[in-house]
Amino acid sequence: MDNIRDLAEQHILESTSRLRHIDELMARARSASSKEATAGQTEALLRQIDSDRNRLAQELEEIRRLPRDDRSDVVKRAEGLKGMLESIGAQAEQVIAAIFERDK
Repeated sequence: MDNIRDLAEQHILESTSRLRHIDELMARARSASSKEATAGQTEALLRQIDSDRNRLAQELEEIRRLPRDDRSDVVKRAEGLKGMLESIGAQAEQVIAAIFERDK
């Protein structure tokens, strides 16, 4: 039981860290895009990433509030959330790379 609880907590901590990383990437993207006019497609992608990030942040909060007695469901949900946050982080990195490449 403690292993499941520990695994769930690990996933929650990793997801929290990934959320912070996405926030940092988005701040960099907004900073870079504010220096020059961002292409409409890039701006739309940033808005979509931000929307996805907010939805997943809500999911993380729901996972944190789940009862501590049945952590197997929490582990499954947290694993899925972690994967989605990884995907969004990769998208944000691609957008930032495109912005910086365009600004060269």
